[in-house]
Amino acid sequence: MTDLTDKNFYDTDSELAVKAREGDHGAFEELLEKYQGPIYAFALNFFREPTIAEDIAQETFLRAYRFLGSYDPSRKFITWLYSIARNLCIDKHRERTRSEQVNIEDVPHKLLTTEGFGANPTAALEAKEAREILLQAIETLPEKYKTPLLLCYIDDLPYKEVSEILGVSLNNTKVRIFRAKKMLLKILGFLE
Repeated sequence: MTDLTDKNFYDTDSELAVKAREGDHGAFEELLEKYQGPIYAFALNFFREPTIAEDIAQETFLRAYRFLGSYDPSRKFITWLYSIARNLCIDKHRERTRSEQVNIEDVPHKLLTTEGFGANPTAALEAKEAREILLQAIETLPEKYKTPLLLCYIDDLPYKEVSEILGVSLNNTKVRIFRAKKMLLKILGFLE
């Protein structure tokens, strides 16, 4: 049993993970409630399909619970959790591309919102169209560039955490995000 008075935990989430590993179901419930939304949002941004995002989020927490024994509490719990979600997204993407080709036009756009534009429907429509174009462009990026871009700009994670989730150096993460932005500019017609 781990000595919880030992301060080698990264944060309170790490401590909760250790408690959950030792059988405290309430501790795992706290982690689930805290991170279910962000993990779902990450998967939703990756696939833009709610049912797949739900499956990914659920499987992420099932795997996290199953593999709590391999979690190192001196590292951030959220980084470990996003790594699981990322790997599941990659596996699902590979599975889908093997079984079918997805047409960008067939992807549902129900999730695009126009909140924050008040009573100006023209601005709301323009923002929705711009967001749709941007999301379609992001979707065409190779996973190597798509994932860091989503983690950094959609999930608002710092570069350091993104590099830990990807398992690459901080410098490599910055390069991938830079290249992703450059690819987007080309896709959108701003660069030749």
